Amino acid sequence: MDFKSNFESWKESIERLSKPEIKLPHQSIDECTANAETLAREAAKDKELLGQAGLDTRLINQLSSLSGALRYCQAQWMSEYKEQKDAQLKWLEKSPLAYDLRNELLHHLTYAYRNNDNLSKKVKRIREGNGHKDMIQDLIDLAILGENNPEPLNAINFNPEIITTAKASSGEMSVLLAMVNGSKDDNSETKQLRDKAYTLLINSMSAIRECGRYVFWHNEDRREKYLN
Repeated sequence: MDFKSNFESWKESIERLSKPEIKLPHQSIDECTANAETLAREAAKDKELLGQAGLDTRLINQLSSLSGALRYCQAQWMSEYKEQKDAQLKWLEKSPLAYDLRNELLHHLTYAYRNNDNLSKKVKRIREGNGHKDMIQDLIDLAILGENNPEPLNAINFNPEIITTAKASSGEMSVLLAMVNGSKDDNSETKQLRDKAYTLLINSMSAIRECGRYVFWHNEDRREKYLN
């Protein structure tokens, strides 16, 4: 069974876990899953004794598939995390140009519409506000205003390609900003799934280890297999 299939078989249980129950990883996911798979092999050798001590031996049988589910969730989160980091780099590269473009449009439209009270007021309203979202909205608002009122712009030999560039820039920057803001650790559903899968796995491992240490308290060699 592949990792995606592992996840699908555990998806309902993973999603059911409530937020207060979530434990954040204190070790790498690769290390955790490797340890789980090793524990599954060792505990399988002692399944009868562990079961006699009250352990639900289904936990042993489930370790490998739950480990695979966690690996899948981690891969999904890492993919999303990389996309976010790439978006952040692109935003840092392109946002200064977008701000410059917004300021250039404001400069041209302010002058071109200076003798038209209605259009001048619209430019002033667009100029109000600040921040990234406002800049993105300004670009499309200014582009549409210029597109719908071309005569004063033609009179100052305004380059209409700037409007086309502004519309494209507004759309591109909107997508980038959503990627930068939408996948942060504190609100990423993908990361929450990863943390929930980790919690289920670590809880199962803890129960098995605790029982193993209890059973083999006089057998140092076997007890060692159940140490963290």
